Amino acid sequence: MKLKQQGFSLIELVIVIVILGLLAATAIPRFLNVTEDAQNASVDGVAGGLATAVGFVRAQWEVDGRRNTSVILDGTQVSLDTRFGFPTGSSNSDATSMTNQSCQQVFDNVLQSAPRNVLFNEDARDQRYTVRMLEGVGGDTTAIDGTEVTGIDLCVYHQVASLTLNQSTGVPSPSPDLSTAGAKGVTYNPGTGQVLSFSND
Repeated sequence: MKLKQQGFSLIELVIVIVILGLLAATAIPRFLNVTEDAQNASVDGVAGGLATAVGFVRAQWEVDGRRNTSVILDGTQVSLDTRFGFPTGSSNSDATSMTNQSCQQVFDNVLQSAPRNVLFNEDARDQRYTVRMLEGVGGDTTAIDGTEVTGIDLCVYHQVASLTLNQSTGVPSPSPDLSTAGAKGVTYNPGTGQVLSFSND
């Protein structure tokens, strides 16, 4: 008995191609957004970890009597401003005199396994975050003794994946700030302890 071999007809092939095209048109945009969703989740995770760690420093400061200029957190000495009780670095104890380095020390000292980071004006290739202090951008707040403190500095941690790096130096260009287009990151206010994630999409 001879079996007759049959393939797909031209109409069946066209229908299959149309169906595959429709599926691809709906699925591809979802796959393209996976990277951006992962970056957003990473920033939110770092913001949550930093906020928790800042809360631990403040709690230890409260337990220690509220007037000490530093606390020990997981074996690491963390300095703080006694007017507020939030971390300000390794040796700095003034939320209105922060530096790029003291913002980096806050990030590195209070987070367990802090993400790789460099200052905003250094080679950021193979790093996850850049660190920058913005002078006086943190606004005004009230100290624990009721006095008004103005000109609080703000620490900004930009996600490197959301920045444009100079091809030859690896330095972010332009220098990242809060208005850099497309930038994602985390801000920390050493006067209020507030940690926020941001996205300039």
